[in-house]
Amino acid sequence: MQILALGALAVASCLGILGVEAGRLMSYPPHVRTKRGAYIVEFDSHISSAHVSKFQGMSDIAVSHHYTKAFNGISVSTENIDPTHLANVDGVKRVWPVRYYRPAACPRGASNSTDAYLHHMTGVERALKELGLNGKGVKIGIVDSGVDYNHPELGACWKTEGCPWQYGQDFVGDKYTQANPVIEPNPTPMDCDGHGTHVSGILAGQGPQVHGVAPGATYGMYRVFSCPDGTESFASDDIILQGIEAAHKDGLDIISLSLGESGWPEEPIGVATAKIVEDGVVVVAAAGNDGAGGLLTTSSPAVAHGVISVGSIDNWNVTAKPAIVTSDQGSKPVMLSTPGNANYTFDFESDVPLAFPDSNGANLNGCSKFSSDLAGKIAFVKRGDCTFNDKITNAYEAGADGVLCYNNESGLLGPTTTVPVPIPFVMISEKDGAYIADRLAAGPVFVKSPKGEYETFSSETGGQMSSFSAYGPSPELDMYPLISAPGGNIWSTYLLKDGGYASISGTSMAAPYISGTAALIKQAHPELSVEDITRLLISTGKPITDPSTSLKFSPFRSGGGLVNVYDAIQSRVQFDPPVLSINDSKVGPINGDSKLTSLGTVRWAARTITVHNYDSKKHMEISLDNMAGNSMSSLLANGSFTYKPRVWPADATGNVPDDTVPQVYSFNGKKVIKPGQSDSITVFIVAPKGLKDAEQWYYGGFVEFTVQWQNEKTTSKYNVPYGGYNGDYAAQQVLSPVSDGLPAIVDSTGNPIQDLSTLVIKENVTATLLYGLSMPSRLVEVNMVNSDTGESVGYIYNGYMDYAPKTCPQCTVPHISTTIWSYVSTDKEGKDNVKVPAGKYHALLRALLPRGDISNDKDYQVWKSGDFTVA
Repeated sequence: MQILALGALAVASCLGILGVEAGRLMSYPPHVRTKRGAYIVEFDSHISSAHVSKFQGMSDIAVSHHYTKAFNGISVSTENIDPTHLANVDGVKRVWPVRYYRPAACPRGASNSTDAYLHHMTGVERALKELGLNGKGVKIGIVDSGVDYNHPELGACWKTEGCPWQYGQDFVGDKYTQANPVIEPNPTPMDCDGHGTHVSGILAGQGPQVHGVAPGATYGMYRVFSCPDGTESFASDDIILQGIEAAHKDGLDIISLSLGESGWPEEPIGVATAKIVEDGVVVVAAAGNDGAGGLLTTSSPAVAHGVISVGSIDNWNVTAKPAIVTSDQGSKPVMLSTPGNANYTFDFESDVPLAFPDSNGANLNGCSKFSSDLAGKIAFVKRGDCTFNDKITNAYEAGADGVLCYNNESGLLGPTTTVPVPIPFVMISEKDGAYIADRLAAGPVFVKSPKGEYETFSSETGGQMSSFSAYGPSPELDMYPLISAPGGNIWSTYLLKDGGYASISGTSMAAPYISGTAALIKQAHPELSVEDITRLLISTGKPITDPSTSLKFSPFRSGGGLVNVYDAIQSRVQFDPPVLSINDSKVGPINGDSKLTSLGTVRWAARTITVHNYDSKKHMEISLDNMAGNSMSSLLANGSFTYKPRVWPADATGNVPDDTVPQVYSFNGKKVIKPGQSDSITVFIVAPKGLKDAEQWYYGGFVEFTVQWQNEKTTSKYNVPYGGYNGDYAAQQVLSPVSDGLPAIVDSTGNPIQDLSTLVIKENVTATLLYGLSMPSRLVEVNMVNSDTGESVGYIYNGYMDYAPKTCPQCTVPHISTTIWSYVSTDKEGKDNVKVPAGKYHALLRALLPRGDISNDKDYQVWKSGDFTVA
């Protein structure tokens, strides 16, 4: 079971005061304390002082002071305005947060200048300040790696009067490892990893440096993860179930899970969480970090029925370690990711030369053995085509002192390396990488990164979906994730022994954020059910625009969009169901309305949405529209497979024919609903007719509802996400594409056996069958078949798998392996083994197609190996 975070950046030193310019909006490093909702606005030099009237006329801004002599500008305070809007006003030169000064002495820790901005964008700030909410009276359980409860921002207490930590226990202890699973629980769930402490700060941070979403709630920590075993912590599902069950027995209202594996709701933890939801407990789970694998990568228990699954949004500002890159164009600071292995940090006090893997510029991804001698140099490689472990191993074998890897898409990924290689591995953005690649092709490039230096950078992907965030749908074509929250580059509490604060990325960080928002809703409306809270979070989410297409990110990527808890709390309307999973569409004309009939033969589905008016005094007038999202496919235009989804529209030009995006129609799309009453609206969702079925598009969007309340001037917007598959979902191929080089039978050194007729299996000679799955499969079987008789003699070792996950080279599960030896299993569990008679055999791999019938041989995709000999 994984902890769903991506690396850590711990700060344990006294930092200098530094501002980093990004356009016209300025930001400060995390140790600089800023005043919430307060900004200084500088005007261009040619702008007269009369320009202040523009700001005085804005309803959500209060001009605190107008500067006219030493400074041309104003100071403002605002609760509701995004500071980027201030920076974009004509005549504005720069905007700064208002900061505090202190004596020039080293503080105990670092202060997060981006915290208020996160809460501002999600409505948390308004819920805390305007509504006076803080989660008081709500009990939240965290099942994780423990908590450093001695941290001053987490209460510095455990189960004492007035302490936020009143529940929880340790289920594993510090001796628990995979090699030696000795369970000796400690008296308290003290964290030895840091992940749980970071999660706890997002929820419960008391300030002044980390402000949690629900700082007034009561908490329980149920430690189920080991101390780091090498570079990673781990937990088994039986221990996790103990933690979840204990939290449920303690009567907690919300359980937050920043963990997951594979992607089927039928797994034990998925079943358990679904049951807890039925009992009236809100369960929130991270969607997973396998975004590199593309579609169908949401993990379990996030796909469990009733669980609120959470995708990740990138932070708008990022606190990170910088590297100074020097070339013929001078020096340039670039932002570094967290290291792949926290034990090997990217610390270089003086310039070190960068080098391509090969002098001729080939092997840029670093996936083959390097031809260059990189002794005394840092390898410069590009993400893609192989694992981070492969890249760092090849670099180390070439003598490199470290690896600088640049992303192959927007954003910054926190890598993880698990091989015992004693050099640092960090990543930089695609934009910075392209700059360095150009300079390195032209001449020498050097890099340095002194230990203990940190800066705050404006993120180029701030407010966008995190590249690591897993995609839906579920294997059963249900909508996942359900909602998104900040999870990329989040500053929070960390182990005191490691500096007390850290920046970590992952859906692990997004899940507790949603758990906190659920607590605020529950405090405001204690009568609401789990289903009510889920509906409110989704319908008031803000769909996110994809800048590459100008449409919204598919709900199979973002769910309802970025959470806005203030709107959820203030909502007087609910929509049921909150999402529309189109997994039973029809093909043909839509009868009953001339406009719809005129569409001709289309793929369509009808869904009924019940709208509840919870205002006891006012009627509401409701109308609907369609907000189309991106369509996504795992096939490129030439028909080849891609893990990074191909997206339609192909660009943001706006030239998008209507029939290439999904459409929504309704016969009765405008209604008046009386106070306290409900009514139903039927919508017809039409798949993109202009996109070919053979291209396997997953389409989606949002039914956008506009509500006008009686005697109120302003309107409210709500959304119901929808999504489906444009074709026969059951006809998709399950096995990985040929381009992955799988399935393959390899020898003991991992090299493919090209001529299987030379393979002779004996007691001491085995081979391995490797295969991958391009989408999850309900059942996979690998049989050893007698080539003369065509009869199976049994399952190859590990040759039977229920609920198999999707695999990909950069996923949690890169491939699946089975061992071919002189014994086979006659039972699914692999307990009854029999010796294989001598003869000619082949491996027969069968993977059940989507929605296939286990008993129907025609519902399997089949691969047959060449013949080999068993002696």
